[in-house]
Amino acid sequence: MKGFKRILLWSLIAIIIQQGIFLYIDKIYLSTSLSIKAEVVNEDNNDKNEVKEIPIRDGVEDVKLSSDGRYVAFLENNKLKVIDSKDNSEKEFTGDNLGEIIYYKWLSDENNIIAVHKVKEKGVSYFEPISFDAKKGEARELADFDVNKVRIKVQSTSDTIDDIAFSTATSTLYIKVKKKSGLSDLYSSNIMNQLKKVKSNELIGKVVVPNTNANAIIEEEKGIRILNSKSKFNISNIKNPKLLGTDVNDTLYVGDEENGKISKIYYAVFTDDNKMWKEIKLNNPVNKEDIAVDYFGKVYVNNRLEGSVLELTTNKTIEYNGNFVQSYSKGIITNDQGKLVKIHVE
Repeated sequence: MKGFKRILLWSLIAIIIQQGIFLYIDKIYLSTSLSIKAEVVNEDNNDKNEVKEIPIRDGVEDVKLSSDGRYVAFLENNKLKVIDSKDNSEKEFTGDNLGEIIYYKWLSDENNIIAVHKVKEKGVSYFEPISFDAKKGEARELADFDVNKVRIKVQSTSDTIDDIAFSTATSTLYIKVKKKSGLSDLYSSNIMNQLKKVKSNELIGKVVVPNTNANAIIEEEKGIRILNSKSKFNISNIKNPKLLGTDVNDTLYVGDEENGKISKIYYAVFTDDNKMWKEIKLNNPVNKEDIAVDYFGKVYVNNRLEGSVLELTTNKTIEYNGNFVQSYSKGIITNDQGKLVKIHVE
């Protein structure tokens, strides 16, 4: 009997608490006048706030911009520096025992740089890649789990870094070391920063890594090869293929070179088993260096004499003053009398 009374008492208490909560919701919470404001976000706000012209001082070298066009990197007295165009603040690439910067490259769609500096330790010189965060102004050494730094021993004073390729999705890094003979060694570093030589004393051209893949695609003397694959990368009707680049969707772009110039461009999704190659025929053959494959899927052909760029996917021509520098996420960037000018391409 006592147990029944105890259960009944706790049931009454629960009902009282429950009714109190309902009363509060009905009389107080729901009666409160709420002002809800719906605001339309204008996607062009970022465009309006974007700095369209960035002055650069005399004496700087190797100017490169981040993929969003916000950060400007350059070399000055062998030092790597970065300017944030939004507030004109400047950061210098610093670190312990930092040597001469030999080569650097922005990572696609990120505000990070992979830079290679030349260091000397116990009488031995090394090429050492370092990651630099432009937004934070922080440098980070690349090392494996045993804290062994990613380092490439310099065999000759004439050795230089000729190319860097990186996949952000797989964290795979490739470093091409070119020798005085014109031949090159190719090194690979995986997500655990374990370094190994994958090509030695070979004639190597451009190197790219598809966004979602760890295997590099390499331009060789007699064709294009996928690393760790015995067969060549064959495309019908191309006698002298030249690697142009790849984009965020793993689309691979290959040029058909005749008499030293590109006359046609072929492209297909690299990860497709049955690749359907599409063709773009250029009105006038151009040098390979005048074709820029953008990470975001646009292809620009620069006409230096006329001061214009043709964007092949939209067939739009963009006129400019000065010199073409590079593409970025919204268009192209030129250097007009000491000013970097951003030109949007719709």
